[in-house]
Amino acid sequence: MTLATVITAADFGALVEAAFHPEVPVVAASESELGEPLEHFTTPAEVRAKAAACAKAGVHNYSFGLWYPSMKGHIFERKVAIDPPRDGKSFRYSLSGWGIIRLHQYFTWPNTLQCRVVVNSEARARSREARYPELGAVSDWDWRVVETYAFRLSRRLASMGHTAPVVQQLET
Repeated sequence: MTLATVITAADFGALVEAAFHPEVPVVAASESELGEPLEHFTTPAEVRAKAAACAKAGVHNYSFGLWYPSMKGHIFERKVAIDPPRDGKSFRYSLSGWGIIRLHQYFTWPNTLQCRVVVNSEARARSREARYPELGAVSDWDWRVVETYAFRLSRRLASMGHTAPVVQQLET
């Protein structure tokens, strides 16, 4: 069962503002649409606008990836093959890197969403390092900084609402 914090769109806006201080992160979609490049966001307003567009379009979930330069390490856009192709599209891109902080959103009721902060731990990354050499060395990351940013965002999010199981999208 996945748990997330129930918040309003205004709360999400405040969380995003907090994510851009004291350091400005590189922010991108965690995954692209099929056959499309990753979307990048340079301001809190762009992130909020994307979230609002997803809610309006009836998207069930969306995830942003955040990387702060002080976390070191490296991130890259990985091309992922889709086989068999879906809707005539044979690939998508994903944002990859050991210490990327993911900001997941699950759009539920009007003006409400569920949100969670997710990040690999250093131990989890080390246990997978040999399997994913393209991600580079886990030791290249400053895990103290990764944990500091993830903890700060998690605490901010937790103060905004209550935690509940993620509402799953019903198949129609």
